[in-house]
Amino acid sequence: SFAFDLETTSLNSMLAQLVGISLSPVPGEAYYIPIGHVGWGQVEQLPLEQVIDRLRPLLEDAALAKVAHNGKYDMTVLAEYGIAVNNLTFDTMLAAYLLGEKTLGLKTLAFSKLGIEMTPIGALIGSGAKQLSMSQVGVEQAADYACADADMTLRLAGLLSAELRQQGLWQLFSEVEMPLVPVLTRMERNGVALNTELLRQMSHRLGEQLLKLEAEIYNSVGHRFNINSPQEISSVLFQELGLPSARKTKSGFFSTEASILEGLRGAHPLVDNLLQYRHLAKLKSTYIDALPSLINPKTGRVHTSFNQTRTATGRLSSSDPNLQNIAVRDELGKEIRKSFIAPPGSCLVAGDYSQIDLRALAHLSQDPGLLGAFHQDEDIHAATATQLFGVDASQVTPDMRRLAKTVNFGVIYGMSDYGLEQATELSREEAAQFITTYFAKYPRVRQYLESTKEQAREKGYVQTLLGRRRFIPEVNSSNRQAREAAERMAINMPVQGTSADII
Repeated sequence: SFAFDLETTSLNSMLAQLVGISLSPVPGEAYYIPIGHVGWGQVEQLPLEQVIDRLRPLLEDAALAKVAHNGKYDMTVLAEYGIAVNNLTFDTMLAAYLLGEKTLGLKTLAFSKLGIEMTPIGALIGSGAKQLSMSQVGVEQAADYACADADMTLRLAGLLSAELRQQGLWQLFSEVEMPLVPVLTRMERNGVALNTELLRQMSHRLGEQLLKLEAEIYNSVGHRFNINSPQEISSVLFQELGLPSARKTKSGFFSTEASILEGLRGAHPLVDNLLQYRHLAKLKSTYIDALPSLINPKTGRVHTSFNQTRTATGRLSSSDPNLQNIAVRDELGKEIRKSFIAPPGSCLVAGDYSQIDLRALAHLSQDPGLLGAFHQDEDIHAATATQLFGVDASQVTPDMRRLAKTVNFGVIYGMSDYGLEQATELSREEAAQFITTYFAKYPRVRQYLESTKEQAREKGYVQTLLGRRRFIPEVNSSNRQAREAAERMAINMPVQGTSADII
């Protein structure tokens, strides 16, 4: 096996140009192949095509195990040069993530795990307006830096491999996380096509709606003010209009965040119009206007990044742009989703697991009632409604089912009677009674949740069905608020995390 690392011109793997490649066959030994260093005084370098032709058999050899740090980035860059990296068996960033390391950078890990202080990238390229591209760095400087990257990656692999096995995480790492890397690489490189004309029309329409809302907002208070200034909004709402205020921000003004304004809906026309204005403005700026500018000039598509190491539960996240956060229940969100299109002659296919979190809860808790409902292929929310309301399945109304759904998912998130009260139209007493009834009908769920919290208190972590861990030190905090929040995390993690492991 050997470790490899790339030096490039960009953090965007779809746009990055190759500057050099470092290889480390054994710990303490590494080599750098410069390719794209430019500028006065640079040493002569091998032709790019010649390097690619020589390295392709090595990197594509399925019999040779490869090691990398954030290998998905390297695989994506190399794929743009016609190299399909095969048999990437160890990614030190993924290993550190599974082991619960707080920071996943190579330099930080080398220092914390090996006691070796590496040269920071800023020492080579600087920062701010005068920052250089890696291609402008001298070959000798770059060689020392790049060789250290490959060397430390290989050294860390041996150490982290032992830790994964010791903590029972090797199977999760080798059978779930590592096989996912080439899949995500292909997904990112494929990207998705956009109907830019549809987005252009939506942008024009929303622009007109925002102007109309802006006029209504000014008319409702009798004067103009800066709609995008939280301080001015706070002054108008809580001083001028005298609406009930909540907490203050650090700047001394009353908060105007969404949760505060939601509680004031109906109190004054300004509030409802302001919430709608913010909603439309965010969708317009974040997606409708931004997406066309993110189209890759080479592929004509938008390429998001899928992150394996960003969430505590093991779920994937998406960034640059975030394509997992477009509301599906919002009509405008549905319109935005229509702008993602398949190429001519193809179609987009959407698939989803049916109630995967609740199925995970049923398996983990082994509650006979929940298991029975799923085994009989019942509508789980309707089944819960029959228990909560004491009616037959034929008598369950849409409102009953909706409330039962809130309770079902609320249990996973450790929802209290107060939380259920806030999420529904129930009184506190009614909410408490619903939760009591729920646990009376599904007693093994309560036992499971309590045992999960106890495990967190004893071990300092909870884990999924496949052994993925989340460390929750605050579960033993003397601060009640912090402790209760940690308990909710402890309850939620095994369920959401197990779902993530399956997906």
